[in-house]
Amino acid sequence: MKKRFDLSGKVAVVIGGAGGIGGAIATGFVEHGARLVMASRNIENLKLRAAAIGRETGGEATAMGVDITDEEDVIRLVGEIVARYGTVDILVNAHGANKKAKGLDLSMEDWQLLHNVNSMGTMISCKQFGRIMTKRRSGKVINLSSVRGIRANAGGNSAYCSTKGAVDMITRCLAAEWAPFNVNVNAIGPALIATKLTEKQMKEPGRTEKYLRNIPLGRLGKAEDMVGAAIFLASAASDFVTGQIIYVDGGLTAIG
Repeated sequence: MKKRFDLSGKVAVVIGGAGGIGGAIATGFVEHGARLVMASRNIENLKLRAAAIGRETGGEATAMGVDITDEEDVIRLVGEIVARYGTVDILVNAHGANKKAKGLDLSMEDWQLLHNVNSMGTMISCKQFGRIMTKRRSGKVINLSSVRGIRANAGGNSAYCSTKGAVDMITRCLAAEWAPFNVNVNAIGPALIATKLTEKQMKEPGRTEKYLRNIPLGRLGKAEDMVGAAIFLASAASDFVTGQIIYVDGGLTAIG
């Protein structure tokens, strides 16, 4: 059973690895034996995080820069990784952006920014890393979605929610296209996760209490809560799982 979740020797790429969720998943991969590449535009923070993961785990973690919205830059990144490691076995698209605004106030510049990063960036990454995986007829792709891909709210999230709905359909469509090549494409859909990015909004009076009324497990999610699902989707344990969005949400989507 243990070997089903073993990632020893696998080359794992986490885009957005400097973030809370991406960093937690990256650490979990190294703990399970993967050779890790973390990539984002925030290269200095990324180098610090990669070094910390290496110290904590005794494993291998490398930082590389990339602009996920620039396809030529992603092509460059893929080339550098393949030149160094020979292939890519696992891809996690954990990058993301959000700007809240009511529908009547939302600027199209912000709308486009979110779609560039969240949906187009995911498609570019899947496309270019998918070339390697489909050619070698093996690979695992994990996209970071959200409960907001299927659940609306009145909090000014029309742009963000629409990007995550797009990520869900990218995931399902590529899963269907790449199944003949033995490439699994799935997504993780978290509820609100307590990270530095969400700390400010959750300090608003009554905000956390109101939110938790819709979480059957009665607490906020942590970045570490995403790791188990990611290990499962990256490992041989999920070889017959593709096109799925796994909601790690404390039961939020179970109650409608």
